[in-house]
Amino acid sequence: MGAGKLRVRAGRGVTAVLVAALAAACDHAASASPPAAGQTPGPATPTVTPSAVPVLGPMTYGTFPATKDGESALTLCEQWAGLRGQYVAHVQAGHTAYQLEQWFSSAVWQAAFSANTPLRVDARYGEISVAFLVATSGDAASILNARMLDRACAAAD
Repeated sequence: MGAGKLRVRAGRGVTAVLVAALAAACDHAASASPPAAGQTPGPATPTVTPSAVPVLGPMTYGTFPATKDGESALTLCEQWAGLRGQYVAHVQAGHTAYQLEQWFSSAVWQAAFSANTPLRVDARYGEISVAFLVATSGDAASILNARMLDRACAAAD
């Protein structure tokens, strides 16, 4: 199989992941119920202060509600804040998609992937979930997609 065909197939795999994530988020949105009147949760409190990373610059968090999914979204963004410097180094080093997938499968990413699990079905965090899935795909890992995840965390959605 030629390299061009391999790239097309890998691209379709990323697209399939995105379509599945968005479809699941839409299904959940239709069945989600809003909090009871007068019971709006307060904001979740970040425990990690993001630092600036060369190439990406500073990172900020949006305001996440103190709900189970809000806290999972914040956890994912905090995990990302701690890994984004290494991410830039891996991407700029020219690692292959396979090498990046191996790294994304390592223990350092486990907490971020665990935090993303409930987000894949919560429409409120669709942008964070999709940006995370794209940025952590060996075929799609890039500085541009890292910035997309930074923006999603700053928007808290």
